[in-house]
Amino acid sequence: MKKKTLLIVSMLVLVMFALTACGSKSPKSVVEDNLKQIKTEKTSSNVSKLFNDKTLEQKYGKEYDKFIKKVQDFDYEVKDEKVDGKKATVKVEIKTYDFGAAYKTTYDTVVADAKSGKITASTDIKDYVYNLMFQNLNSVKDKSYKKTVTINCTKNDKGEWTTDINNNVDFLDAMMGGMFTAIKSVQAGRQAAQ
Repeated sequence: MKKKTLLIVSMLVLVMFALTACGSKSPKSVVEDNLKQIKTEKTSSNVSKLFNDKTLEQKYGKEYDKFIKKVQDFDYEVKDEKVDGKKATVKVEIKTYDFGAAYKTTYDTVVADAKSGKITASTDIKDYVYNLMFQNLNSVKDKSYKKTVTINCTKNDKGEWTTDINNNVDFLDAMMGGMFTAIKSVQAGRQAAQ
């Protein structure tokens, strides 16, 4: 009886070890899983935090949803993995819509319309800007924006790899088609002009 129990316990330990060894994913695999999840994750239709205005939310909620679906429509190629102990880096090439160019076009149009007098004191600025912004963002057709980014990975105490995707500004900028870079460029231009 003891031998049978010992055999069963030994087999269970071996099976658990085998499953753990098989289940231990590489940093590259974890990054790929994260990217797949981002592409397929259901997004919240509650856009109240973005608009902070019920009228704008009702008017542009569908446009916002279209934009988020386009953001999730990025392509990627996981390229290179470097592991150094409990730290690793994974290079990923992102290809998506050039939302940065669309943002810049929106900004340039607003400035030109303000200078030309098209925007007046009676213009509802929020409505005008959101309409133009979503029109430009949602009309981008080609995935012409490409950027290679580095995702940092760390092995936790359980031996599992985690990524910095959620707070990696370079990755988020790439996924947003360079929009963060475009916003910084516009801000730098405004500060230089002052």
